Amino acid sequence: MNQVSKLKKLEKLSYFDKNTLLQVICLRDNSLYANIKRWLRTGRLIQLKRGLYVTDIFYSSMADKTSYAEFVANKLREPSYLSLEYVLQKYGMLTEAVYGYTSVTLKTKKAYKNRLGVFSYNSISPKFFTGYEVREIGQFSVYEATKAKALFDYLYLKFFRTTNITKEMFESFRLNLDSFTRQDVRELKGYCDKAGIEKYRKLVKIIGGQIDK
Repeated sequence: MNQVSKLKKLEKLSYFDKNTLLQVICLRDNSLYANIKRWLRTGRLIQLKRGLYVTDIFYSSMADKTSYAEFVANKLREPSYLSLEYVLQKYGMLTEAVYGYTSVTLKTKKAYKNRLGVFSYNSISPKFFTGYEVREIGQFSVYEATKAKALFDYLYLKFFRTTNITKEMFESFRLNLDSFTRQDVRELKGYCDKAGIEKYRKLVKIIGGQIDK
């Protein structure tokens, strides 16, 4: 059985690493590396990040490539969940288009670019690694922030080094709060209270005033 035939064994996997390839292909490191380079060049393999791959056959078979990319976003840097601009855009809260998948993680800040898109990760404190839901989409489980948590993550990072937050500073982001409800404000308040810093508590009053207009 040639090496390409062996690669077919991986066509049903949503992703795999070098160790999985070693088990299936049964080559020494140098030979495996040469095969990986050739498969990437010919398009048989897609590199999601260094050492993590998916076959072109699997990716091409995905009818919903966006949901698959969301799933991959969770896997490229673990633990993580989709949040920030990507989720805010889903709810129509950003006035400018967002290109790429944004997430928060307990690890350091990082970005990856592959055939699926651009994936960026911002680091957040463990006490704020919450407020996400698990969406079941076909065979994939996707971890994604709620609307309120995505907004908190976004503003928390934007104002992290700011001493004070004013209404004008908040309005400079030109956020569309039409879909933001009083229940969302209450959820946001819980995260701001957890921060234990007055400037974030002030955000709740500013945002509450905006949606009451």
